[in-house]
Amino acid sequence: MSAPVRSGEVLAGKYRVERVLGVGGMGVVVAARHLQLDQPVALTFLLPEAIANAEASSRFLREARNAVRLKSEHVARVIDVGTLETGAPYIVMEYLEGSDLCEIVEKHGALPVSLAVDYVLQACDAIAEAHSLGIVHRDLKPQNLFVTRGHDGSTLIKVLDFGISKSTVAGDLVATRTQAVMGSPAYMSPEQMRSAKLVDARTDVWALGVILYQLVLGHVPWDAETFTELCFKVAMDPLPPFPGGSALPPGFEDVVRRCLEKDLHRRFPDVYHLAVALHPYAPPQAQPLVERIGRVLRGETGNPVAQTQIATPVPGPGTWGDVAGQKVTIQRRRRAAIGGVLAAIGIAGIVVVALIVADIAVLEYLGLRRLSAAA
Repeated sequence: MSAPVRSGEVLAGKYRVERVLGVGGMGVVVAARHLQLDQPVALTFLLPEAIANAEASSRFLREARNAVRLKSEHVARVIDVGTLETGAPYIVMEYLEGSDLCEIVEKHGALPVSLAVDYVLQACDAIAEAHSLGIVHRDLKPQNLFVTRGHDGSTLIKVLDFGISKSTVAGDLVATRTQAVMGSPAYMSPEQMRSAKLVDARTDVWALGVILYQLVLGHVPWDAETFTELCFKVAMDPLPPFPGGSALPPGFEDVVRRCLEKDLHRRFPDVYHLAVALHPYAPPQAQPLVERIGRVLRGETGNPVAQTQIATPVPGPGTWGDVAGQKVTIQRRRRAAIGGVLAAIGIAGIVVVALIVADIAVLEYLGLRRLSAAA
């Protein structure tokens, strides 16, 4: 598909296009330069035929609205929003140089545990701030974790694409259609597969667990030929065992397994609990980051779990409990098992409907955002 802009063209009277980075079914991403500030930027705007798509327009503006509320250095910064002369809305974001984690794993294979943990902890910092503001990302995946460099040359993770994020704040707009498949299936939690609306912060914890698994082993835990088959595997199949020769440090597999608990009550309740559990496997400089994640959640939400000490041990298998650390009762386990079966049945029906009526254009737009990340 040809781009409706050319190199050298000036958009909105102040952004000179340097090159087109990608064209999708919904919009265009270009590398541009702010004429007055002489600053490189990534500019995304919708195509004319996409402007009439209410869902696409809503997502486009929602990403800008949510991203601009987040101040973490680990969130891609929104610089400007506006409307082009053609009437197309646009978003201007900081220009990032580097690669996303998907490209890195495809090129280099599985990563060392300490490096994978460092990347995920940086992402947790951004997600902690989002959660403190009532925003659930819902589409965390390696393609949306971009590896770039900070001003001091250190490796820096930037979380991208808050376009399908869900606000849990009362009165805020939640533009999620039940018919649409919102998120990337391989990283979606069981509850997100059942209903994109009925999710909370723990669905992001699940996605981070899938990412951790993929970063250290080189592949996702569940794979399938069809979306329906994948849903059944996620809902019913246990997490595949880690390879015996993977040489993972003791206890690390238990951390990943807790992220991927199908029972919400046994999963890490928030990203701070996850950060504390990952701390023993992180580089030495990670402790301030873990502490900051706790402060963000405690300061914005009054979450008592942020008072947990960094040295809190990770519980062993079979003792995952609630926030106070109580053991899961036999009754709860039975209820969880029954609930899993019923959930699978519910997923089967919902998936069929979702596959028929899903908005293909919106899914194409997801691909477009990945191109924006690669800028």
